[in-house]
Amino acid sequence: MFRYEVVHWYEDDHDEIVEVLARAVDTDGLFARPRPGDRERVVLRGCPPSFAGLTGNCMLEIGTDDEWQWWSLEDLVVHGTVPDGDLIDVVASAEVRLVDDGPGLGPCCNLLSTAGARVGGCRGVDGFPRQWEGLGWPPVALIGVDQPERIRPLDRRKHSWAGGERLHALDRRGHVMAKVPIELDVVSVTPSALGDGLFDVVLDQSDSEERPDPSARAVWDLWREGVPAEPNLWAPFDTAGRRAWSRLTLQRLEKSAADQVGGVYHLDGRHVTDEPGLHLAMSEALLGPGHYFGWGYDAFADCLCGGFGVRPPFTLVWNDAQVAHGAIRDHFLLVLELMRRSGITVELKSPSTLDGVTELDRRLAFGALVTSWVAGYTKAADLSAEPFADSWIVRGDQQDRQVERVVTDEADTDWHVGKMWKGDWITVPTTAPDEMTARLMDADLEMRPRETFMRRSLTDHPAPEPPAGYTIEVSREDVVIDVRLLFEGTEAASGRMAVVDSDAVPHRVFTTPAHRRQGLGSVVMGVLAREAAAAGAVDGLLFATADGLPLYRKLGWEIVSDVVIASNTKGKHDR
Repeated sequence: MFRYEVVHWYEDDHDEIVEVLARAVDTDGLFARPRPGDRERVVLRGCPPSFAGLTGNCMLEIGTDDEWQWWSLEDLVVHGTVPDGDLIDVVASAEVRLVDDGPGLGPCCNLLSTAGARVGGCRGVDGFPRQWEGLGWPPVALIGVDQPERIRPLDRRKHSWAGGERLHALDRRGHVMAKVPIELDVVSVTPSALGDGLFDVVLDQSDSEERPDPSARAVWDLWREGVPAEPNLWAPFDTAGRRAWSRLTLQRLEKSAADQVGGVYHLDGRHVTDEPGLHLAMSEALLGPGHYFGWGYDAFADCLCGGFGVRPPFTLVWNDAQVAHGAIRDHFLLVLELMRRSGITVELKSPSTLDGVTELDRRLAFGALVTSWVAGYTKAADLSAEPFADSWIVRGDQQDRQVERVVTDEADTDWHVGKMWKGDWITVPTTAPDEMTARLMDADLEMRPRETFMRRSLTDHPAPEPPAGYTIEVSREDVVIDVRLLFEGTEAASGRMAVVDSDAVPHRVFTTPAHRRQGLGSVVMGVLAREAAAAGAVDGLLFATADGLPLYRKLGWEIVSDVVIASNTKGKHDR
């Protein structure tokens, strides 16, 4: 009979305590959107002349480097402009809403597009920054309440700060299906028409947030009959309804102690027309209907780390992939990239070629080559390296090069530049070296000599014999092979190579000045290649300096890309 519970919840010794105050047959006004904000007059002072043509939706950004407010100016209409020297004052109106409630102390005022791109700046905006009263929400009526006298706010003096009031939605078996924060500010209590002993209780919710969207009502009604056992029952719902479905799967989440690894999973892509739909289809493919495996990109990434029932490596067959590609191309490519970086083999089934996938695969394959080089280089050079999705942080003991960011996806270079400290280096293998150089110079970095990324099969690598009087000495420690050429007991040339899986990376191939121009570098490389191949290596990878490039070209090494290198000698921060 009762489909809702009004509860207090609080933490006690890290356990959640739930106290049921009352039960209700139904609710009215729970599924709602905030009431629209009032339109306000907005005067933008000291704007560029282009602001006279503003229209549509914008974002107002107000603050300093550290403190900001962000306001949404929806359906902005310009009524007129007033000259202000070379600038103008813009008189407009818009529906104004606070997006982020930082202090926003000024003096900077910027106007952004809804996508976050900067439209331009102005000297100030009348009435901003300011406090925000919030959007109004309609009240919630609890219909058919059994104990209205118990509905009261939690006495926080008696409990931990972690606590509050919630409304629990129940399924037909009485299990909690959903939880909604609610304010227990009683406006009225009247006898209910549902029967003797029951009452209707109206709660003021003008400041309440996190209300379920009206689309969630039908989703909840379906789930009240039990956890869905059929796939794609979420498909008929709009985006808000699909988000509500995701929240219900999260509510019943139980993290798994052990995960299934491997196997083949099939994703039905026919209904993946928005981001929630993608993650619902993914969850059903991996775990079945009604289960949770992330409801957005970040949550999906967390699930791939383990504890949710399945983890990489495995194979995902994505049927009708063209649907998601056409509807949410950027998100589709982002998720596809994440899965492939995570070790998931994704087979895209589509009747047509999907734009962007080939380029993504090229980027990932290129990044995998760079990753293999970093793994071998750091072993050979005895450096520590920390891997990330699109880069490595290499740490060494060189005085002027202690921290080096090796970027495996040049598309993310600007982000890494913004994270550099004074003294850091950045190394970017790239197929567009001139463009990359310009980007790094624009960031006020000091350019270092370019290098060349090279690759060669080791199975047929040239291996010339040493000249008369020279002897070869080979040693190996763990995965690192060392070769020395000796002349009358004195080292004339040397080099080393690290073998990691099926790749090998040479390092410090050097000939002393007195023994140069005799081909000793070729001899060292030939011995290293032979020993690495015997240890299981198939391909060699290296970054060649300008001095070393002729040697490697002579030995048949092929160019993969340029390598652009820069250092931050003018950084804002010191360690």
